[in-house]
Amino acid sequence: MSSDSKAALIDELGRAVVRFQDATQKYDEAVGEIYGLGATERLALSFLWDGPKTATAIAKHTRLTPAAVTALIDRLEKRRFLRRTADPTDRRKVLVEAAEETMKVTADAYLPMRDRGAEILAKYSEAELRTVIAVMHDTLRVQDEATAELLRRHGKV
Repeated sequence: MSSDSKAALIDELGRAVVRFQDATQKYDEAVGEIYGLGATERLALSFLWDGPKTATAIAKHTRLTPAAVTALIDRLEKRRFLRRTADPTDRRKVLVEAAEETMKVTADAYLPMRDRGAEILAKYSEAELRTVIAVMHDTLRVQDEATAELLRRHGKV
């Protein structure tokens, strides 16, 4: 493969990534509009996707102050999007987990998307999927590093 064609492929992939990010944002904004969830609320709920977290972890992930994350949790708990539970290893600690309304949003908006994506990905070989996974992990690492650097440069950390 010539360096020109490789550079063209890298450029095309870069444009596809930007388009993917835009499409994801538009989809998430549509979900927010339908379910009355702001960007920070959606970010907090997606953070709980893989299990309960502490309020401190939610605050760090969303970049909210402790007071603001408490208000966020109160608001989402009142709307039955999440619930507080006792930490099974330390009853003095409280964990926050996804609740009924989050499960409804997931079933309505995100599981169909996951299923359609799985159908598309099924046509690729295991080796091709491993390559895509490696690219995604590398891209996420770069994006996380770039975000941290941007925030640092502008005194937002």
